[in-house]
Amino acid sequence: MNRLMKEKGSGILFMLLCVAGSVVFNSCKKDNGNPGGDGNTGKYNKVGGRYIYYEWATEGILKFDLTTATVSTLKQDNVSRNGWDISTDGAQYIQAEDKQGGFYDTEIFTLTNIANSNVIAQFEKESGYANASFPKLSRNAQLIATSPTLDNGLMVMNLQGKLLHHIKKFQNQDIDRGNVNWMPDNSVVFSIGKKICCKNPEFTQASVIKELPFDEWKDLCVSNDGSKIAFEAINHIWMMNANGGNIVRVTNRNQVEVIPEFSPDGNWLILGADYRKTGFCSGMWDLVIIPADGKQHNNSKETDKNVIPLIREGESLHEPCSGMLV
Repeated sequence: MNRLMKEKGSGILFMLLCVAGSVVFNSCKKDNGNPGGDGNTGKYNKVGGRYIYYEWATEGILKFDLTTATVSTLKQDNVSRNGWDISTDGAQYIQAEDKQGGFYDTEIFTLTNIANSNVIAQFEKESGYANASFPKLSRNAQLIATSPTLDNGLMVMNLQGKLLHHIKKFQNQDIDRGNVNWMPDNSVVFSIGKKICCKNPEFTQASVIKELPFDEWKDLCVSNDGSKIAFEAINHIWMMNANGGNIVRVTNRNQVEVIPEFSPDGNWLILGADYRKTGFCSGMWDLVIIPADGKQHNNSKETDKNVIPLIREGESLHEPCSGMLV
């Protein structure tokens, strides 16, 4: 597992994409002999997008096809891989991995075409010892943002690795690790403590969007059109307008819920339900999809008909995940 996996408990990232063509625990594996009842093919047609990409234990980065409810492997497991992302249009894949022989000081960033695996851009970055980068592509896939590390702040680079912007503090506070995302106009959203903030595209000004009423919160995500923001706080998922208004809780199950991500059209949220620890610094959860309509939804099994569990064709149990969603 890479370094952030060790910190946060395994490595899982997944995305809903509008494209046409986002330690394995044996006790948690699905029953492959179960025929899956009435079948899952076609049940996800109303959800915007075609694929969900996510990382599960040592199986690598998986691709869930919402049309067929089948799963394939996008990338094999790679212990050197630190972070990765997929462009909004689903055409490009970027990853940051430790350079072999680099003594954990140097990372290689690689941007590839998903359809043919051709390398679009590649560069090396001196990240500092034991610092893991988690690249986030801008909506137009022309810029890369990385969350702060032990040595660096929030950084924005072009596809050749040239550092364009670097911010360590705002209002005399360190920028939080994680919670970095893009707006459609290339503004960057980030957080400091309770505050959700935004830096303009030129990186000349920053402002506070919303000061949250929570001491601890995480997993900030932004809809593709930049109109909505979602996050996890006090074990549930919350949503608000991107201007800071109308903050509402959108889940009400008794178990812990984590890591929301919007569908391409912004009408749905995929999230981790029923989070449970599986070790000293590891955990797992089940993938479910709920409407992003501002109402509360209970993702317990068969409790809320508007909640859609993510289940492979021919099986009856939710897709399991463990770690971080971008």
